[in-house]
Amino acid sequence: MKKIFNLLFISLAVALYSSCTPEEENLFNDSSANRIEATLKADKEVLTSAKNGWLMEYYPSANLTYGGYNILVSFAEDGTVQVASDIYDAGAKVASTYVLKQSAGPVLSFDTHNEIMHFFSDPHNPGGIGSDGKGMEGDFEFTIMEATKDKVILKGKKNLTKIIMTPLAETVAWKDFLQGVQDADEVFSQFIAYKYTEGDFKADVTVSYRNLAITYTEGDNDVTVEAPYIITTEGNIKFREPVVLNGKSIEELKYQPDEKYGTFSPTNGVNALFTPTFPLNYLLLNNDWYFAMSGLGDPQAIARWNAIKTQVMPALGVPLDYALFTPYDATTTAFYWSCGGTVGFLLFNNKTAGDNQVNFTFASRGNNFGVTLWNDYNWSYMVYPFNGKTFTLSADSDENPTVITMTDNSNSKNTIKLYKEEILGPFNK
Repeated sequence: MKKIFNLLFISLAVALYSSCTPEEENLFNDSSANRIEATLKADKEVLTSAKNGWLMEYYPSANLTYGGYNILVSFAEDGTVQVASDIYDAGAKVASTYVLKQSAGPVLSFDTHNEIMHFFSDPHNPGGIGSDGKGMEGDFEFTIMEATKDKVILKGKKNLTKIIMTPLAETVAWKDFLQGVQDADEVFSQFIAYKYTEGDFKADVTVSYRNLAITYTEGDNDVTVEAPYIITTEGNIKFREPVVLNGKSIEELKYQPDEKYGTFSPTNGVNALFTPTFPLNYLLLNNDWYFAMSGLGDPQAIARWNAIKTQVMPALGVPLDYALFTPYDATTTAFYWSCGGTVGFLLFNNKTAGDNQVNFTFASRGNNFGVTLWNDYNWSYMVYPFNGKTFTLSADSDENPTVITMTDNSNSKNTIKLYKEEILGPFNK
């Protein structure tokens, strides 16, 4: 009986509580599907609201290796999109389609192939940038983190890289904007290294794509700061995040031309300079440099060249007109020559270290005449002085050398002088 009474009491209490409790309110006024549809509709209204499109500051890789690129995008109501970028011809626009969808949040997807947009995400990058199978490691699908008419914040679905889009002013012509960036980039691309100075503080700066590696000494250690950047239409270098050096914060650099190479200075008043420098190994590998037998220091090298002069050349029946190093591609140098007007070359892989170290190793390639001389005419004697060797470079001038001397690190007698001025008849000079 007591157990029944207790049950009745509990039932009565529940009934009374229920009668006194107001009806539970629905926390959401609409279904999940409708809310998602409304969000995507609102995001599309924002994307299509920019009459002259959006400026996307696009950093493709998660570790920002390649720096940033300006991409212009214009979204239409019918699901088409126009894309242009500073990495392509300034006047080029490529049309494709886009879609907005739900995937753990609203997602903007460039869902059909776009030559410009997918340049950054193609695992086999058309420009040969990045390793094959990865490319520049960019995204073409982005989670929309924030969308207003003044700013859209995206996050790459794969790399989680934050990307900001701002509306492009209606008075700005796309071609003019991109041409301004490319003109500035043409200036910057001349420089592969800088010296940073700010009072007594100094640092060495190297360039890879749109990324600066700034190295300075702190105590007994070398510290390297990575500084990815994008080029603005004003022709400035704008860092993705402020760079702090010697306690000073730098956000943007402006180029100041002068009678030499010019300098770069911070736009926020920090009294510092980035001054372009040209390492000797860069000058060697990116210009033509001529050989002369008189420029060889090693007696064995001279003897081998002399054997070619006295034995091979009479057999060929033509003189050696000239011989030089000339750039072939980013990592390959051609030993190039002319014999009686017939040109030949052999290719050598080059590797650099620091500002003045370089190694040459035969790549087992050349043109037909070069391979013939290698196989049938002891042309290995010609490359004996430098093949498979590492050299320290010195020059007659730091800024504008006309003679570069290579000294073999393993044999100080093996020196080779290379000349900027054309040397004709190198066996007799």
